[in-house]
This record gives sequence, structure tokens and C-alpha cells, in this order.
Amino acid sequence: MEQNKDNTKEKKWEQITEKERYKIEGYLDAGLGAAEISRQIGKSKRSIERERKMGLVEQKRTNPSYKKNEPLHITEWVYKADAAQMRHNERAANKGRGLKIGRDHKLVAHIEEEIKEKKWSPDVVIGRIKEKGLIFETEICTKTLYNYIDAGIFLNISNKDLLIKKNGKKRKYNKIRTVALNNRNGKSISDRPESVEDREEMGHWEIDLVLGKQGTKPVVLTLVERKSRRALYVLVKNKTQKEVIAAIKRARRRTGGNFDQVFKTITADNGSEFLDSEGIKKAAKCEEVYYAHPYSSWERGSNENGNRILRRFIPKGFDLNKLTTEELQRIEDWVNNYPRRILGYKTANEVAAA
Repeated sequence: MEQNKDNTKEKKWEQITEKERYKIEGYLDAGLGAAEISRQIGKSKRSIERERKMGLVEQKRTNPSYKKNEPLHITEWVYKADAAQMRHNERAANKGRGLKIGRDHKLVAHIEEEIKEKKWSPDVVIGRIKEKGLIFETEICTKTLYNYIDAGIFLNISNKDLLIKKNGKKRKYNKIRTVALNNRNGKSISDRPESVEDREEMGHWEIDLVLGKQGTKPVVLTLVERKSRRALYVLVKNKTQKEVIAAIKRARRRTGGNFDQVFKTITADNGSEFLDSEGIKKAAKCEEVYYAHPYSSWERGSNENGNRILRRFIPKGFDLNKLTTEELQRIEDWVNNYPRRILGYKTANEVAAA
């Protein structure tokens, strides 16, 4: 094995050459670790680790310990110099005049952690940096960050790590202003006070149900507070009025404090499960229940957007029989601690506590 006998110091952040990539492949095949390879070719251990990830390819080979009832072939990930060089060339071509993020490795690590570990969107990462006044060597905007991810600049994150990537087109709604034939006695959303419409005070909620797999009964009751966008989720056996009202009682008990301040009004759609307005008022101890116009989901926009976030964890077709109360609570905590652009990149919990 070739040994490096000189005393060349470790060269940090220097590009690895194609020749060195083939040396790395040989060293890895020989069983050397990143620290030893770092000493052999004079590059930092971190550079070797990043290089190894960049050159990994999936290979199939015959199972050396093959026995009956075991797979004949096994899959393993190995480093290949030619694959690493190809990916290096692609990234170099995508960089153009050079990356604005440059060598700000602290910012890179921060971005990768927020997106990979916390499941935050690129927009939230950039917005939260500004909202919290975090200082890095470099400043980039949301669009630049999306461009970097598209180009494969980051080693540890890609588009696969982005939970939602919008196409920039707003959804179109057909505004239908009619009376719900099954709810003529309900109080219309048109009668809501301006304080509710303008989100001037806390305590005004929107309510909805998130359904599971077709043919199953459990649903998730979602309550979203209009000003803070704080969410409450309750697992419900089925979507009958009786079970929904019982779930509202459980949600109310969880909030604590003065109930007439926590729940002032609730806005619902005209689904049969919400038509018992007196029962809902009694269960939530709220002043009034208002009903949106039929086919007008935008009138409960906070709830609709909140449900879209919830669907990241409970996709359509998911069997809610498999969902536990503890898991639903974990999801609720994540949602309420997720910074939102509409809140100035504060979280719902932060706004509610202000």
C-alpha cells in the first residue's frame, strides 16, 4: 500500500482531485477509516467523510453467507471514484460564478440541521434566522436556498427532504353564497363580529374533521385558533354528533384557564356532525357557533391550511386506527412549534403566549 512519508500538513477545504478519489476508493476497499485516509492524502477528516457520502453507489453482489431461505444476492453501498467525480463535475457546472454561501460552513450546518432534523421548510429556515437575529458570515434569501437545494449543492439535504414544495400558483375558488338547506337555523358566518374577522383577539376558533382511510370510522377533530393559528387535535371514534361533542369537551379541558376566554366563538362547516350548535356551545363553553357558506372552504382558511400541515403526517388514505393519542400529541406539538411566515416567522405557541 502506498504510504505518504512526507510531513505535509492537512489541507482544509481544498478540492479533492480525481486522482485522489481513486486513492480514496482503494483505501476504503482496504478497510481504512476516514481518519487514516485523511493522513494518507493530506485532507481533513471531514472532507473525507463528505467525499465518501458523495461517491456512494448501490451495488448488488452474491451473498457470501448464503443459506437456504436467505436471499442469494444482497445490496450494499460502496464508494466509487468515478461516481464521485461525475457528481463533483455536475455540482461544479451548476455553481456558475461561485456560490454566495461560499465557505460559510456554520450556515450550511445550520440549514441542514433545520431542514433534515426539524423538518422545517427553506423559507422558514431563512425567515427564522432573521426573526431571531442569528448572525452568520453570509446572508441568502429563500429563493437562493431553494436554488441551491435544486442544484444539489448541499451534501446532506435534497428536495426529498422538503415536505411541501409549492408551485407558486394560488388555488382558485368558486365563490358560492347560498344557504345550507340542512342548517337554516344556524348562525351565518356573515354575522360574525369584525373582531373575529380581523383576528384582533384570541379565542376565536375554526373546527373541522380530518378523515382517514375510506371505510374506517376514526377521524381527527381539528380546532385552529384564528389569531395565533394554534392547533388542537383530538382523536375521535367516529364522526357522529355525540362523539364530536365529546371530543370538543376533551379539547376544552386540555386548554386549562378561563374557558370563556379560551373559546369565545367557533366557526364550522355545515356537516351533519357540527349542526348541534347548542351542544357545541355547551361543550366548549363558548359564546356562539357560526357556519360558513356551503362549498366555501376559504372562509375557514386557518383550518384548511392547518389541515394541510397535518396531512404531512397523516396522508390521505392513512388508517387512523393505527394512530395513537400520544402520536397525535407529538404531531400537535410539532405544528404549534413550527414557525409560520404569516406569523412573522413566530410559532403559534409564541403568538398565543404573547
